[in-house]
Amino acid sequence: MEKMMMPAYYNVLSTEEMTYTEGGATATMTEALLCWLIPPYGWFRGVTAVRDYRRKNPNTWTETGLDALTADMNKGAANAIRDIACTAYMISSSATGVGLIINAAVILL
Repeated sequence: MEKMMMPAYYNVLSTEEMTYTEGGATATMTEALLCWLIPPYGWFRGVTAVRDYRRKNPNTWTETGLDALTADMNKGAANAIRDIACTAYMISSSATGVGLIINAAVILL
């Protein structure tokens, strides 16, 4: 059996700390409330989230986007509150003609 050699100075990370190194952190309640209380912030978070998802999944973003949103909402209450706010502001801004053009420009460019 081989012996695993570790560096002389290393720290073992807890599960909570691994979240920050591997990604997948959930939203905080403060962030979720900011999305509700400051509409431009909620709109910006929603539009940029769609844009980033489209860039990561260029061929399937329209088919898998709602599944990804649902998966993110299932991570916790703060994520659900934030995602509902961002979705509401993005959809309500798209209801106007100018907002739809701006949202499409941000998402598609």
